[in-house]
Amino acid sequence: MYPRYFFKYLAIVTACTVACLGALHVTATQAQIHWKLAISSVLLFVLVCIGLFYAGSSAARSSNKYAFTNLVSLSVFGKMVLTMAFLYVYQQVTHPENQWFVGIFLFCYVVYTSFEVWFMTKLAKEN
Repeated sequence: MYPRYFFKYLAIVTACTVACLGALHVTATQAQIHWKLAISSVLLFVLVCIGLFYAGSSAARSSNKYAFTNLVSLSVFGKMVLTMAFLYVYQQVTHPENQWFVGIFLFCYVVYTSFEVWFMTKLAKEN
């Protein structure tokens, strides 16, 4: 997958995610106080996707046949630790008055994880 296609699809996924979060912000007053988390979550996952794309591209071209599999394993564990730390820090810093932040974050997590599975599969098939 060429970087321009990756960034095109990443922009589409991000625009759709932001539109859904915007609709949630307008319709659910309880979620409005978590707008900073929503923006931060989207930015976090965009950065994770970009890093994983370049690492995956490199691993897929590697002479080591296990490089790609190792990257996938490491990224699953690393992303899990990163996201748990992100939520923990958010909760400790802001002391949210409701639990909507978990749903907002989980929505972003699922969307971008699905996107990662898609583009990593394409990377694996192409190389």
